Amino acid sequence: MKIEFLKLKKDEFSVTFEIFKAYMKPVIDEAFGWDEEFQKNSFESRLKLEWFSWILVGGDKVGLVCNRLKQNSIHIHFLVIFTEAQRRGLASSVTRKLSDKAKKKQLNLTLSCFKNNKSAVLLYKRLGFVINSEDDHFYDFINR
Repeated sequence: MKIEFLKLKKDEFSVTFEIFKAYMKPVIDEAFGWDEEFQKNSFESRLKLEWFSWILVGGDKVGLVCNRLKQNSIHIHFLVIFTEAQRRGLASSVTRKLSDKAKKKQLNLTLSCFKNNKSAVLLYKRLGFVINSEDDHFYDFINR
């Protein structure tokens, strides 16, 4: 299964928060409560359009990823596989593809994950990520 990334167009950026909200609101709400205004402002001020890509399989949009090049890593800010495309190994494939990209640049792949997002935590551990640091709500993972 060939996965491709397609950069978002400027007029598509407005849908990114709604996708984030649809998939992350339950996790965030459980961790410390959902504040719509805070989440929207934080999302829009921290993340840039050029960091987002659609995840395509066979030309179909199956997910969304937000990642950027940092000084010592490629950092995944957000990765979602749409419900109808889940349980097909796509998140693993996307993560491996980004890990390969990081290795080619001699960088690490990093991400933060809510501790209560059990399925994501298990996925990242299974893919060889290790916990680099943590706080009450998040694990910071690194894949060297």
